[in-house]
Amino acid sequence: MLLIAPYVALMTVFFLAPIAIVVFRSFEVDSQMHMAATMSFANYAEVFSSDVLRRVMARTLLIATYTTVLCFVFGFPTAYLLSRLSKTPATVLMTLILLPFWVSVLVRLFALTTVLGRNGLINSGLSWLGLGRLDLLFNTTATVVGMTNYLLPYMIIILYSGMMRVDGTLLVAARSLGATSWEAFRLVFLPQIGAVMFSAATLVFVLSLGFFLTPAVLGGSDDLTVALYIQQQIGNYRWGVASAIGVLLLAVSLFGYFLVIHLVGPSQLVGASSGGTKGVSGIERLRFSAVTVMLWILAAASVIILLVPLAVTVLTSFGEARVIQFPPKGWTFKWYEEIFTDPLWMRAIAKSLIVAIMTGLVSTLIGLGLARFTSTVRSIGARAIIQTLVYSPLVVPVILLAIGMYDIESRLGLQGTKVGLILLHAVIATPLAYAILSAALEGLDPELEAAARALGSSPARAFWTVTVPAIKGAVVGSLIISFVTSWDEAVIALFQSDFDKTLPVMIFSYIQSGVKPVVPALASLLIALVVLGVGARLWHSYSRHFRKRV
Repeated sequence: MLLIAPYVALMTVFFLAPIAIVVFRSFEVDSQMHMAATMSFANYAEVFSSDVLRRVMARTLLIATYTTVLCFVFGFPTAYLLSRLSKTPATVLMTLILLPFWVSVLVRLFALTTVLGRNGLINSGLSWLGLGRLDLLFNTTATVVGMTNYLLPYMIIILYSGMMRVDGTLLVAARSLGATSWEAFRLVFLPQIGAVMFSAATLVFVLSLGFFLTPAVLGGSDDLTVALYIQQQIGNYRWGVASAIGVLLLAVSLFGYFLVIHLVGPSQLVGASSGGTKGVSGIERLRFSAVTVMLWILAAASVIILLVPLAVTVLTSFGEARVIQFPPKGWTFKWYEEIFTDPLWMRAIAKSLIVAIMTGLVSTLIGLGLARFTSTVRSIGARAIIQTLVYSPLVVPVILLAIGMYDIESRLGLQGTKVGLILLHAVIATPLAYAILSAALEGLDPELEAAARALGSSPARAFWTVTVPAIKGAVVGSLIISFVTSWDEAVIALFQSDFDKTLPVMIFSYIQSGVKPVVPALASLLIALVVLGVGARLWHSYSRHFRKRV
């Protein structure tokens, strides 16, 4: 039980307590003198009777629907193509799709402002063709594009995971019995992934409901979403109404989350897995046809949606003009120099590094203990319950977590401190660390540790000297994903920062107040770090594979 004590303490204080405070506040109505409070359903009555909120909710549902449809239109063909490709091309395509996944969300949002702006890539192309310029930024279109750019990898990963579990022999059998390719696809393939398709669409839709940064950066005045409306109410010191809206949003999110868990299990939320089978690609290769060409076109469109904004950002970072435009005019490195000479940027980078490194260590240690505890649970039902609870912070609207955590940190005297921010980031990073570490422990032979214990090692020594070194790759992966989660997080940090801002909060403030050329320069450095990291990982895998063959 000591293995899960740190996890229980962390989640009780910094996850369950903030949620409980928000729920409690949703029933709290301030008196006219603001000196006392009474408990009632008045906040919920106001929420359900507000015409403004009904319009905000309708707009939020509409944006979420558009986003889900677009993600499915591009995600399904891309996932299907991935499931039919051999290992090498599938790895290359998946790497291109997941590369932006590791890039800061604020960097991607800024990249989209460069692409969609009046002087951006699209309008520059339209102007060159003599078609004029379009208003593509600060409206619903920009919000949907930004959310699609963020959620498309999720859709592809979940669908690909389900498709790799399809029994390819059934398709071969159908074809041998006279079914056409379309009939085999429609009558055999689709029924096997029906639950996964529904789950992927549901999860993307639920995640879309709680978006805060994307509509804040890319949306216009008429694109107020529920998350932004909550922030607006907090700004007006109407905590009760804001909490009531947050509780309703939480209820919808959890309903969708448990629906996904019921259909496909919690593992679908954290990555693709072959499930012990090679899928259709291991039995029947993809043949050239008009459908294949269409699949490649849609997959290429997915890659363009994900990568082109990042490429445009890198190019604009070298422009001499103080106004960001594409194509850039001139060539200079002065914006990169400004990053390393401005004390504000250096302080923000230093704080983000410290917080991210410590979050990686804390989340990995807590996740390791939790994964070890789960590996000792024999009941399938109990393990499913544990996994469901562990992954729940991933689907709770981040704005709801932020306002609840703000209250807790204020009460504990941790508001604005690095320690407080590390603990809050650990709440959202630990589920991802656990996902990697638990998968590694499940694939490890338990007899290795048992042999060490039989030779006289204590359980703790056997675990740290035998088991942990055997899963060192997963431990490193856990450290990396926890680091990136903290490094990229802006909403919780926004509520916890005063003058000492983290790097994402600094970028967010610059984007909202007027972008300077130093922002694309910084974004380019972050993109370069991701590219170098992914490249090093691929080179290591290739070298190891080559040495084994030799």
